Amino acid sequence: MPATLSKADVLKAVEELPDEGIALEDVIERLILLSKVRAGLQESGQGIAHDRVIEEFKKPRHEREWN
Repeated sequence: MPATLSKADVLKAVEELPDEGIALEDVIERLILLSKVRAGLQESGQGIAHDRVIEEFKKPRHEREWN
């Protein structure tokens, strides 16, 4: 599930931008970055055990399951 941002998060990110000369692409890029950072933080600690990775790599590529 993608990370969600609150309205307050969005407003804060926009308020941190300079007052003038901001391209819409810069605003979108900042919000995407914030969303990806949040998603990464949510996923941290949800890794795959080392032993399981070893076992999966012993299988042919089309038979590997990373769920």
